[in-house]
Amino acid sequence: MKVVILAGGYGQRLLPITNNIPKPLLPIANRAAIEHLILHLTRLGFNEFIIQLHYMSQAIIETINAMKLKNVSIDYIIEEKSLGSAGCLRLSKHFLHEPFLLVNGDILFDGDIRDALKTHLESKSKFSMFVKQVEKCGSYGNVKVKNGQIIDFIEKPNEGSEISKLVNTGIYIINPELLYLIPENRYFDISNDLIPLMLKNNIYLNAFHLKGYWIDYGTPRRFAKLNVDWIEEKLNLPIPAVQILPRIYLGEHVTINNNVKIVSPVIIGNDVTIEENCVIGPYVSISSNIRIDSGSVLHHQAVFQKYTLNYENKFVHNSIKKISKEIH
Repeated sequence: MKVVILAGGYGQRLLPITNNIPKPLLPIANRAAIEHLILHLTRLGFNEFIIQLHYMSQAIIETINAMKLKNVSIDYIIEEKSLGSAGCLRLSKHFLHEPFLLVNGDILFDGDIRDALKTHLESKSKFSMFVKQVEKCGSYGNVKVKNGQIIDFIEKPNEGSEISKLVNTGIYIINPELLYLIPENRYFDISNDLIPLMLKNNIYLNAFHLKGYWIDYGTPRRFAKLNVDWIEEKLNLPIPAVQILPRIYLGEHVTINNNVKIVSPVIIGNDVTIEENCVIGPYVSISSNIRIDSGSVLHHQAVFQKYTLNYENKFVHNSIKKISKEIH
């Protein structure tokens, strides 16, 4: 089964960091986020990918190609104008002749979905969505399910208008005949357009409960949560770094100078230099190719090339020396 990954969004909710880096390339646990996603899917046995691109497409192509995946084929489809999460699929219809897996490029999950794929194919369903139970549904697609069938759907419901505690995870199995419901060369969204259209046309929509960890990291708060969850080892995904002490991970070519204290949990990326007299941690993630100034005190932060995601879940320009305010 082919996998289509939607990686063309602007990442507006993650501004200003996405002015310089597309959302799928946000570094997390010493890799670009989309690398973790693709590697998990390859571990599940998928080896044919279509990556739908628009914003900063060349940077994403270069990053994925640099992975040098063996026995994996990848095709890139670049939208000249933004066509939405469904509209872009019409550009790939000549690749999609059998049921395919569709995955949003701004999620991560660690579950095994292969049994659900088998059930979808055996049931001859046309559309299946993976759903997850959450406490607050307001920033997700809210799904009502009865006997395994989706019977109602509201995108980002207002408080008090939720129809269940289940949300759309952004993982779907789609049969290619449904692509003809999508208009050509027009903006068309899965949640706002395609799903309501299918419900209106009484198309049977399957729901599978996604097991394991899942997150949509498309906001600063949720991206901060992903960093914390990863260094707390809540994801069953590998970290490409050496664990030198419990929950302290170091990438390659890390230089740590004199009188540096590291308080777990911490993940430090490749080619990082930490000058003398620093305190790093707890709950710190440092991306690759970063130099931490002498005397810096970092905690509850994710540090990137130009920005730091701070303890208030806000991106600020890097000026990280001697940050010491406590978080409660």
